[in-house]
Amino acid sequence: MTLEADVGHADPNAHLIDSGRAWVAAAGVALANGLGFGIAYTFGTFFDSMAEEFGADRGSTALMFGITLLFFFGCGVVTGPLFDRVGPRPLLAVGGTIFVLGLLATSRAPNLWAGIASYSIGVGIGGGIYVAPLTASVGRMFVRLRPAALGLVAVGNGLGVLILIPLTEQVISTNGWRRAFVVLAGIVAVGLAVAYLTTVRPPRQIVPQIQPTARSIVARPGFMALFVAAVFASIALFIAFGFIQTFAIDDGVAVDTAARLMSLVGLTSIIGRLGQVRLVNTLGAVGVLRTALVVQAAVYVIWLRAGGSVGWLTVFVLLFGAAYGAFVSVTPEALIRLVGMEGIGKSMGLMFSSFGIGGLIGPPLAGWLADSTTGHSVPISITIGLVIASFGVLTFAPNPKS
Repeated sequence: MTLEADVGHADPNAHLIDSGRAWVAAAGVALANGLGFGIAYTFGTFFDSMAEEFGADRGSTALMFGITLLFFFGCGVVTGPLFDRVGPRPLLAVGGTIFVLGLLATSRAPNLWAGIASYSIGVGIGGGIYVAPLTASVGRMFVRLRPAALGLVAVGNGLGVLILIPLTEQVISTNGWRRAFVVLAGIVAVGLAVAYLTTVRPPRQIVPQIQPTARSIVARPGFMALFVAAVFASIALFIAFGFIQTFAIDDGVAVDTAARLMSLVGLTSIIGRLGQVRLVNTLGAVGVLRTALVVQAAVYVIWLRAGGSVGWLTVFVLLFGAAYGAFVSVTPEALIRLVGMEGIGKSMGLMFSSFGIGGLIGPPLAGWLADSTTGHSVPISITIGLVIASFGVLTFAPNPKS
């Protein structure tokens, strides 16, 4: 049964399905989520400056990124069901306010642990309150064009990384990391205000009194395979996001060049996100995820052998961005095809928590390993093994074509 049939004429917002107004709302979600993801992933640009000022080792500093990602993705377990009840706007308003205040508080952090608290609460909890619900709202507003709409949202995430990382690096280099957090707070405040104005409550499902439990969602065929595969893949992804720039600098690459390399991930992730629309129709959503994992395994090998070669690092980040972009943009579509639209907020929240687990484990683990082994061969080798494990788990998931 399609969502169009589900919502029927009783829902005053049923006309939004696949409409122009739905595309406006999707663009607003792309803006809001792009700011959330983009700022969360700028952490690598702050890493060395904050570690130096606070006299902290890499493992402890990376814990700031890890806890933030746990909250950023894990909050969806709570806010997903709330979205099913209240819609996206209240969550965007509350989460956005916490986000801005958290960035401002981090700019004044007197020590590392205060910075961890303010950043993880602001960016982690603040962003986590609205990211999964807004993504779910797009899934509810489209039927025929849903892969394209979710692709648009994912493109917003890529643009956030592409634009905000070099901007942040420039502000840090001229005015310091504390000033950079203030600038980001201003950008977020304006951007989320615009997104709030475009957001609309999506059509509801028929018989809303029937709500699946978390246990019933987890028990559906393919969910656990997708969840575990996403945990393994996201540990690897966040090791890369946290340390591409830092490891390059360790190998003698100039700071500004390393920042530009990281921004290229955002550029090519957009290509991966856009290209997935046609591939999903051909290979199925789970098939695209498997293909993206094969490519990721290959590009991590390039990273392992690149050393300080800007040429090979450029090849790595270009391919990594495309493969990463395809993986993260197709995951929501794969979830919908595996478990359906009933209780989409709850199922999306559960799925997002897999990335939170990966985010908590990956960056601190890589930081501690890099410190203890005086190099980065071990953490990069682990990323290769994790992606191979992710692919193996995903072979147990069905691959519905619609």
